[in-house]
Amino acid sequence: MRHALEDTLDTMKYTLLLLAAAGNALPLTEYTGMFVSIPEGALHLKTLHHVFQGPGPKLSHKPFGFAGQATGGSTNLSAVYVVSNAAELREAVALPYTKTIYVNGTIQGNQLPNGTLATCQDYIDKTGSPGSAVHGFNFETYLLSLNATYVALVEQAIADNTTFEGRNATEYRALLGHQNGYRPVVAATQKAQVGFKLTNNTSLIGLNGNAALNGINLYLSSVDNIWIRNLKLVPPQDCFPAPETFPSSWNALYDAVGLVTASNVWVDNCELQDQLSGEYVEPDIIEPGWQVDRFDGLFDCEDGTDNVTFSHNIVRNHHKSLLLGGGTKEADRDLGKMHFTIFGNYFNGSASRNPTMRFGSFDIFSNIYEARNDKPPRFNDAGQAHRREALDSTPLDAVFQYHLGVYNQSRVQVQDNGFLQYGAFANDTSRIFTISEAILPNRPAKVCIRETAPHFPSTMNGAAIASLGQVMADTVDFFVESGGAVEGAVVLTCDGFGGYELPKVFEGPGDVLEYVLSEAGQVR
Repeated sequence: MRHALEDTLDTMKYTLLLLAAAGNALPLTEYTGMFVSIPEGALHLKTLHHVFQGPGPKLSHKPFGFAGQATGGSTNLSAVYVVSNAAELREAVALPYTKTIYVNGTIQGNQLPNGTLATCQDYIDKTGSPGSAVHGFNFETYLLSLNATYVALVEQAIADNTTFEGRNATEYRALLGHQNGYRPVVAATQKAQVGFKLTNNTSLIGLNGNAALNGINLYLSSVDNIWIRNLKLVPPQDCFPAPETFPSSWNALYDAVGLVTASNVWVDNCELQDQLSGEYVEPDIIEPGWQVDRFDGLFDCEDGTDNVTFSHNIVRNHHKSLLLGGGTKEADRDLGKMHFTIFGNYFNGSASRNPTMRFGSFDIFSNIYEARNDKPPRFNDAGQAHRREALDSTPLDAVFQYHLGVYNQSRVQVQDNGFLQYGAFANDTSRIFTISEAILPNRPAKVCIRETAPHFPSTMNGAAIASLGQVMADTVDFFVESGGAVEGAVVLTCDGFGGYELPKVFEGPGDVLEYVLSEAGQVR
């Protein structure tokens, strides 16, 4: 029998190899999955019962920008954890001390303790006690309960003392009446399963290009000093979203990553998308024609979140991707905070919010934006070569809307970005920006467009945009004239904007494209 001390020394050696590989791409020898912690000097050994073999990620980037002070989790021997399933991930992220967590393979957010994958019906069946009335919830029935015409037909059947579609009309009307109350109850069951809360001073890192969190909502609430790196991040599909506007506006619950009053957060070398394949997920079609979108944002931040760098990521095939800042009601919590660096990212097929920016300071530097633009120009379309294509195959919520959303009292700095477009209006620049809630000329949003040396004009399909500043000015005029903003509520100026050292200095737009395509996304 091996001595316990020998086991401990072996574990420490394996951990040293793991840490070395994570920083220098050295090969990992067989790893037993043990986790060592030393609370108050006493040795505690925990086994995760899996084996990992292979190289660790070669991650060369360092934190910079507004999250430049983020140090992430400890790499001490006592604070390294490798996780391969949902139970291990949940246990690891909850540990209340500084730690580094490596993700090995794909972790399924809907994986139950017995290893099976939960369905939407499972969340209903597992809510409450056996025989609970809430088990009568059904999503299609819920939608029917919101249809006044349909409910009126049921009530007429009651008045006529007849059945309705072969059912007791009185009992069915009561069931319809309970659906709206049942929905948040069963939704809470799913939330408890797919939500994973991070604690302070945590690094969450994928071991390789196969590392993924599939159907997981990473929730960062009132936490500080977080790294999220080298992961494919797929948000959960909400089984029980609430409709807003017929036929395709929905209030789904889950983001891939959600920040609430979080600070010093660095998200780097990740891929955020609706499914592992990266393909767009078509909405479900439910009578009488609802297009049910079961996704919310990919990276949403609110309630005074501060000092965040979102860098070298791929944002792929989603309809409302990055929402930075809450609504007007949250202004008091956001003002003076909400500092974001958005650098070196590849937005590929993201229909809107790339990002949307409210009540904070946002540096949008050296990103590549690729989209299919089939919507007519909003302005400046004289001489535009319009090429109409069939649009029927594009779901309503996947149609490209805009890239950069400027909201109340935001401070937005833009430089060295490249735009690639195809579709009916491939060269249109009128949807690069949008303006919203710009109604306070005494506290205007400020936008700084840097396009003179040492910077260079942003490009559209490889050609320099004559003046992105003029595009922004035209956007402001368009929204003022159409009533979407008031005069003076958005000001173009670079006064008061600062800078900091970036990881790369570019000599031209071709360098930006080459860099982003090389550096964005998971390290393979």
